[in-house]
Formats: sequence, structure tokens, C-alpha cells
Amino acid sequence: MAVVSDTSPLSYLVLIGKIDALHVLYGEILIPPAVAAELSHPDGPDSTRQWIEEPPDWLRVAEGPEEAAREVGPSPTDTLWSLDLGERQAIWLAEEAGAEALLIDERDGRQVAKQRGVPVTGTIGVLDEAASEGLVDVRQADDRLRETSLRASEELYQWLLSRHE
Repeated sequence: MAVVSDTSPLSYLVLIGKIDALHVLYGEILIPPAVAAELSHPDGPDSTRQWIEEPPDWLRVAEGPEEAAREVGPSPTDTLWSLDLGERQAIWLAEEAGAEALLIDERDGRQVAKQRGVPVTGTIGVLDEAASEGLVDVRQADDRLRETSLRASEELYQWLLSRHE
């Protein structure tokens, strides 16, 4: 199963100590170069930077079509160009790889990916699937996730908890 990830799901799963669930659920995870760069940014969390400095075998940085598109320049009618570089590259890579899922949390990025026919899930969706497989204690994951900067509605947190009572 080809699964591509944007920055935030990887970062939040590292922060709450549940990053290994990705490998169990999906096997290999592909990320574009911009996502690797964002994960290693000096202003990011120490644990995320340390994780990407020595990435697991199941994480692969894959080149996408960004360089070719950069030479042509943005199209004023393509909403993809309204996103940041990491999101753009992740969506392009998901399209190119025929990914079964793109892991992305940002609302605008999710919307653009869906418009382009790319199936999406986010950090909460990954935790839901991991809890269904018995890989995470959803209450503990929920408590730890609330301590991060993830912008998720209370309804979404409650949805996750209610599915695994």
C-alpha cells in the first residue's frame, strides 16, 4: 500500500510516541523532500528533529514532480499553488505514486487533495485505525495529543474517544 505523508501527522505521532503505528498499519511511508526539511527545521520539536535525522527503514524520501513544476511556475487557477511547499509536494507525490492515502491535517491541503481525487486521513484518523487494530490506547493518545499544538475540534476528539469506549 503506497501511503504518503505531509509533515504534521508524522510530527504529532512522534510527539505522542505513536509513530511506529504507521509502519504496522501501512508498511512503507513516502515523504517528499520538503516534508523531510520541515521535520528537521531548527524551530521544530527536538524529538521530531532527532527522529528524522535517523529515520526508520520504513520511511522513504521520494522525489516528486515539484522541480519540473517549479520551472514552469504556479498556475493562477490551480489551488495547489495556494498551499505551502510541503503540502504541495505531498499531494503531487500521492498523485504520482497512486497512493491509497495521504496523511495530512491542514484543512486547505485536505480540501485540495480531495478535489484532486487523493484519499486523505489525518493524525486523528491514523489513531482511530491504530486503536481499532489494538496498537494504541486511545485515551492515552488523546490525552497526549491534546498537549500538542494540533488544531482539532473538541467534536473530533470526542468522536475518536466514542469509537473506542
